[in-house]
Formats: sequence, C-alpha cells, structure tokens
Amino acid sequence: MTYRVLIIFFTITTIIVAAPHRSFAQSASAPHVRFLDPILKGLFEQGMQQSPTLRALVERVEAAPILVFIEGDIRMPLYVGARLNFVTSVNGMRYVRVDIDCTLSPRRQIALLAHELQHALEIGERTDILDEEGMESLYEEIGFQSSDSGSHRSYETEAAKSVQRAVDDELGGRPGRGVSGANAY
Repeated sequence: MTYRVLIIFFTITTIIVAAPHRSFAQSASAPHVRFLDPILKGLFEQGMQQSPTLRALVERVEAAPILVFIEGDIRMPLYVGARLNFVTSVNGMRYVRVDIDCTLSPRRQIALLAHELQHALEIGERTDILDEEGMESLYEEIGFQSSDSGSHRSYETEAAKSVQRAVDDELGGRPGRGVSGANAY
C-alpha cells in the first residue's frame, strides 16, 4: 500500500472506531456521500445541479446503510477511470472508498462518480454484503467480470454503465476523454 492509501485507510478507520456507539439513525442523518477531495466535491455539486439522474441516485444512496468516501487519485491503473473498494462493515453500516482519476476532464470525473455511486447503491441495498467476499459474490450474481490480473478481479454492471451514460448526456457539451470506464472493485 502506498503512504496515501494508508493515511486514507487510517482516517476512515479512526472515524469508525471513534463513534462505535452511534446509532444507525444518527449515522443516517449525516451525509452518506463524503469527500476527501475538495475539487471532487465541487465537481459533485456541479453535477448535482445539472443531472437529475445523479440527484436521484444520491438520494437513494443517502437512504441506504452505506457510507461512501470519495478521493481523487492521479495514480490510477491504465484504462481505469474510477474504482470502488470495500473497506469494512460496522453495525450494519458498510463503508466503501471510491477513487476517481483526477487527471480526467471534469465531465468525465462526474460521470464516473455517478457510475461508482451506482455500485455503492448496489452494495448498500443488499444488507447481506458485509465484506469483500460478499461483494464479490454480489457482482458475480448481478454483473460480469471485466478484468482479472491474476491477483485481482474487477466486475461491472449494466446499471452502473447506464447511469454513467445518462449523467454524461445530462451534463451536455463535448463527451469526456475515452478512458474505458470504471471498475466495481
């Protein structure tokens, strides 16, 4: 793990450990989509103004027992614009981290963020997903494998691809740069 990934992991872990007695209702009142990157937060706000699809998706994520931490990353693997990783599950609340390639155009970053939020929703709607193995089983059931490096498999869903296209269309203008897409994890 890189130093930055370790810092993010320990930050999220500290947040989880520092509030173990908070009820689910208290957690539900705080935003479920949280940004570790102020530039991505600004792009997200822009996307929320322009995209009804993104607004509806965020509303559903906010109602699900999942917290999504979003970070920009300049060291994404080739042809990966974004990815979601399962972090942990505590008292029925799932924690995931989304990395977005911050070298992409703003429009592309917003569309990929919507794509990854769809994956977060897919996990959030299934209360039986409590770890990475459960997440892999979910994507074997509802999606398809998009890559396998030998040590890591990535999955994709048609729903996430569809949300990404819809948000991209709603943002208007010239289409974003052609990185092949996002990975569920």
